[in-house]
Amino acid sequence: MLISDHTLNKRSDRVVKSNHIAHRGAPYLAPENTLPSFSAAVERGAQWIEVDVKLTRDMQPVIIHDDSVERTTNGKGFVANLSFEEIRALDAGVCFGHIFKGVKVPTLVETIEFVLDKGVGLQLEIKPTSGQEIETAEIAVNQLKTLWPENNKKLFITSFSEVALRVAERIMPDVPRALAVCVPPKDPAALLARTGCQILHCVLDFATDEDIRRLADSGIEFALAIVNDPISARRCIDMGAQTILSDIPDLKF
Repeated sequence: MLISDHTLNKRSDRVVKSNHIAHRGAPYLAPENTLPSFSAAVERGAQWIEVDVKLTRDMQPVIIHDDSVERTTNGKGFVANLSFEEIRALDAGVCFGHIFKGVKVPTLVETIEFVLDKGVGLQLEIKPTSGQEIETAEIAVNQLKTLWPENNKKLFITSFSEVALRVAERIMPDVPRALAVCVPPKDPAALLARTGCQILHCVLDFATDEDIRRLADSGIEFALAIVNDPISARRCIDMGAQTILSDIPDLKF
């Protein structure tokens, strides 16, 4: 039976067996979406990490969030306009001073190998540059399929792009998928059914108490992001969210 069976939306059949996912690793402690950031998260007890994958100009999947490289590296330009060699030549530790000097933008392969070696779960967010939804999903998920052990269930794929998630469903139908949105939908269960996803991720800044109650009452599995305050995190869980995404991997709540 494929993972898309609706029984997975029951509370007893949660996909993510954790109430806390480390968002881009530990971005307050090390450069986000880099191997040192992932290491810092695991060292502080993270059971799951979330990473973002994009394509370079020559169609290589690398781990970076933004369309451009300015915020997180010492370079300039758009990821989709830079070759893999150009991306790898950048310093992704520049925001953290000399301690992380020379840190590279990691490849998807390096990230998967790290996750498997540490035994933690992976939330892989397909973060395509607009217009590359299909290509990004096809290349990233095919690479993931090659490397990920079939019996390892600590994996799900997420995206704001419904197109990318449909591609992921085609290539790895047994891997759960999470649709990411900003504003919580009026009918969460219907949205998941329409998109073939098992989990919904919403941005807490857009969610009212009424929205969270509606999500909880719908019976779906859902997460809220980004939650860095322990009081807010506890409140989200108490109101029915199964999981939060946080920049603080050892957030106590």
